[in-house]
Amino acid sequence: MGRFAASIAVVFLIYLVSGGAEVRASDPELTSDFAVPAGSDAASVNASFFTSTMFRNATADPSLAPFGTPRRADLTNFPALDGLGISATIFVFLPGTVNPPHVHPRASEVVFVVDGNLDIGFVDTTNTLRTQSLKQGDLFVIPRGLVHFQINRGAVTATAFNTFSSSNAGISSLPTALFGSSEPISDDILEKSFGVSASTIKTLKDAQA
Repeated sequence: MGRFAASIAVVFLIYLVSGGAEVRASDPELTSDFAVPAGSDAASVNASFFTSTMFRNATADPSLAPFGTPRRADLTNFPALDGLGISATIFVFLPGTVNPPHVHPRASEVVFVVDGNLDIGFVDTTNTLRTQSLKQGDLFVIPRGLVHFQINRGAVTATAFNTFSSSNAGISSLPTALFGSSEPISDDILEKSFGVSASTIKTLKDAQA
């Protein structure tokens, strides 16, 4: 897919996720055109405030393997998104790398495959797994708050552009949350919950250290 076509698709995705002309997301709705930074006034805000270059030349970082390489544009690093109910991530997957099971508690997500192929899926509240093998140019929707994942099982690098229905979607990675939290969940709780031995829990926790 040409870069021009990809750019058009990206704009369309952002329009869809933001609800078109209205903000229909989990973020509070603005009562002005945009959120003015503290200590400024609208007249002093120029186009640079609405511009981010963080997605330029996005490439995979091999040191992160077996995980893909994300670059996130959200409220934490792009203040122009404040109150707009949108954010975005570009994710580059070397062959064999994964975005492990995780949730976004405050946003639904639309995934657009820019290059390569990507396997993706989510588990809904009936414990039904819904998976799909995506090709270049495909879209996939992930409802808010559901566990989901991506993996590149192909032989070439894959790139995905993901948009969210919140300027701060939040992310909780299940392996980290369950086995690597700053205040660890007690081993006996995990052993009983997963029906595994203490040694298995230790191995999983050591992997997150």
